[in-house]
Amino acid sequence: MRKTPFFKHRLFLLGVSLCLYTMGLIFPSLAFEIINYKTLHSGVIIDMKGIEVTAWGILGLLFLQIPAIGWLANPLYWLSCVFFVKKKYQLSIAFTTTAIIVGFLGTISAYWFALPNGSSPDSQILLTKLLPGFWLWLAAPTFLMIVDFIYLQYRSRANVHE
Repeated sequence: MRKTPFFKHRLFLLGVSLCLYTMGLIFPSLAFEIINYKTLHSGVIIDMKGIEVTAWGILGLLFLQIPAIGWLANPLYWLSCVFFVKKKYQLSIAFTTTAIIVGFLGTISAYWFALPNGSSPDSQILLTKLLPGFWLWLAAPTFLMIVDFIYLQYRSRANVHE
């Protein structure tokens, strides 16, 4: 009796990636510091969960905030999942790679581009720390990309032996 190759279980592997994504939304993701820019007095540090960052990211895009560009990694990741299910692994790799780059660079740009603090016009919000939720969120497309690469290698070797 032959063992079924691990990569025949595509939906299981997709489930692992989606589980990483969900954990990234549940856990604390980013730590922000509220800074009064007139006095440079450091105020409060706020830890935001991934789901909060996602919700605020949509609003940030509406108000054309540069760090909100990282939010675009979410639809790119979902598109890569669709292409993975349709067995279009090269397109899935393209979208996961783009999601990783956009998500990482867009998010860390909040270190340099302060966000407005809606509660006070004299203060801004600055990213201070990347927390585990962020890394889990970024691990979801990374895992899917690795699976895509390995599956393409597996498929090309299977085609050579035929």
